[in-house]
This record gives sequence, C-alpha cells and structure tokens, in this order.
Amino acid sequence: MSTFYKESNDESTKSLYDKTIIYLLELSILAGNYSCLVDFNFAEKYLYGRVDRNFVSIQPRIAVTPFTEIPNSSNDSGRVEVMSFVAEAFAGLSRHFIRSTQIGAIRKNDPYLSNLVAYAGYEKPEVSYQRYINSLIESMSIVKDENNFEILDFESFINFLSFYSQAVGKTFPITKTGFVRSRHASVMNNGLSIEVTDLSYLNDEQKISQFVNSPNFEYYLNACNSYGFMVDLSIPWRLVADLDSVAMQGYANRYGYPSTDRVLNLAFQPVHSTYFNNFGQQLLAIYNSISKVETKFDHCNNQIVAVRPAQYTIEKINNLYDESYFIKLYCMLRFIEEESKHSKAKQDQIITDTINLSRFKNVATALGRFERFVSQPFDYRGSLSYIVKEEQKREGT
Repeated sequence: MSTFYKESNDESTKSLYDKTIIYLLELSILAGNYSCLVDFNFAEKYLYGRVDRNFVSIQPRIAVTPFTEIPNSSNDSGRVEVMSFVAEAFAGLSRHFIRSTQIGAIRKNDPYLSNLVAYAGYEKPEVSYQRYINSLIESMSIVKDENNFEILDFESFINFLSFYSQAVGKTFPITKTGFVRSRHASVMNNGLSIEVTDLSYLNDEQKISQFVNSPNFEYYLNACNSYGFMVDLSIPWRLVADLDSVAMQGYANRYGYPSTDRVLNLAFQPVHSTYFNNFGQQLLAIYNSISKVETKFDHCNNQIVAVRPAQYTIEKINNLYDESYFIKLYCMLRFIEEESKHSKAKQDQIITDTINLSRFKNVATALGRFERFVSQPFDYRGSLSYIVKEEQKREGT
C-alpha cells in the first residue's frame, strides 16, 4: 500500500481523503506553472464541453459534425474517434513526440510519454445516458418496494416519479438534459477528449509514478499546450481540446469553425431539442420496467387476486396526455434537478409561460428559453460563486 497516494478505494475514508488531498495539492502546485494542467472537477469547469455560453446542456451534432478515427490508437482499444479537428491536432501532437524521441529531446522508452497512443475517445452521450438510466431504474424499483408504492397505471407512476425525483433528483437527475450536466456524465461524451492510456482512474500512485514523475512529463505538458490541449489534473493521461487556444482554433478553422462560438453553435446542439421528442417514450419504458403485477386479498371472495398494471402503447399515451402535459412534467423535473431559489408559485408561473410560448411559437423555442433560465449555475452548490460565498462565511466577511 502506498504511503502517500491511494491505489484503490480499499482504505479507510480518512486515509482516502488525506491521500487525495496530497495528490491534488501536488498537482495544483504543478498547475501553477503549467496553465494547460486543469482541474475539471472544480466549480463550473466540470461543465466544459457539456454546456454552451448560456450553460444549456449540449451534445455533439452527429448528423453534421465530422468525426475521424484516430490512426494512432491502441490495438486493444478498438475504434477511437473524436471530432475531426481534434483528431488532426492529436495526430500533430503524436508526430511531434515521435520526432522528439528521434532527436533525443525526450526519453524514447517511456511506456506512455514517448509515443502517444489513443486508448479512448468519444463515447456517445445516449449510450452513457442509457447505461445510467438502467441503473436508475433498478434504484427506482427498490425505492418503490421499500415505500409500498403501487404503480398500476400511468398516473400512479407519475406520482411515484415526482416522489423519487424530489428525494434524489439533484444528485441523480432523470432527464438526459440534467444527466449531461451532472457528475454522472463524462467529459468523454463531448467528442473533444482523448485518453492516452487505460490506467485506473482510482490509482493515484500510478498517476504519479507513470506520469508525473516521468522525465517526459513536463515536456508532455508543454507540447499539449502548444497543440491546443488541456491536461486533466485528476487524470493526467486525458487530453481535452482547448477551444479558446490559438492552436486548436487553427485546426477547427479548417473544418468551418473559425471561433469557439462557431464550434459550440455548429458542432454541438442543445440536448433538450432532441431529448424531449422521445420524453414520453422514455417515461413509458420506465413505467413498463418498474410496474408489476400486485397481489391483493379479496375479502369478498376470501382469496388472493392478482392486479395487473394497465398496458399502454406510445399512441395511447399520446392520446391520453397532450404535449402541454409533458412540457409541464419535463419542466417540473428540471426545476428539481437544478438548485433553484424560486418559490413554487414562481416555478409554476414559469412553466405556464413555457407552455404558452410553445403554443404561440414552438416547443423548441419554448424549452430553449426555459433551459437558459433554469440552467444558470450561479449560487448552486459547487459553483464558483457558491464556493466564494462559503469561504466568505467562514472568514466572517
């Protein structure tokens, strides 16, 4: 067992905390000299590549955004792809390392930092979200049984969903929009990130011994910065395209993205714009997963009888509930998922305004305005402003 750095989570809570602090402190000191070494777990930085300028959840616009498979990939990792301009920048970075080893600028036998090889790249948000929802459904089933909820029709299911979301929604969001902004989503979902090894995220000892203490590490940081990549402080083998860097903008410009805003507006799209179209279908799938035959005692006939939940198709659901119903439900869940200081009356008014705007304009416009309102991160727990205020309270200022 390492004295200073954790190797797994199989230690006491105090030991894990102390060792994590040691690791973060050491890397933070190094980050003071290398601006490309970034803590993506700090405040709003963890939203990088997942929200637009208005903090609205986004995902790659797959239909029009060019993606490229990275040639210099591990044979064991399968297909590794990212947005094409990121792949081109990484190809340049990889060639730079090969040339550097050839001229003796860096040690050529370093296991990871002499020949940069891509082990992981873009993971589709819908794949990550479905995996997350599957685990959430298991949790819902347990909570339903523990609280003796009977879900025999869609209305009773929605009542349970509201109960469940009120209890855990801020930590475990239900909507895909909330998921993309949460700690459960990954920076690997943005198409801008590449990992150059498959070491364990939990093993800080390996991070130090295999990367930070490598004679090539500082050269690696400088080279990443030169080619427009940030390096994740917590996972130093993870490279993330810096859309504000001159170098990365040069690569992006070749694909029709001359600025950061153009990348965000053209290569990405709001999550809610496509997610809401399947919102009813997803709710029906969850209903089918957690509803089950209930047994009751029939006192009249003195016997146990089986009560089967109502069966629905998406057509039947859409006939029973109009679009306004699902807009209201979606907005209600989103208010729960985000930390809001607005009163229930204010939230109800905003939801009503959103529904009215959907009728006057369209659903996309209405939900776009709603998301710009509800997604602002100011003062939510963990945001930069929240951290500053907490510091001020502790210091008595």
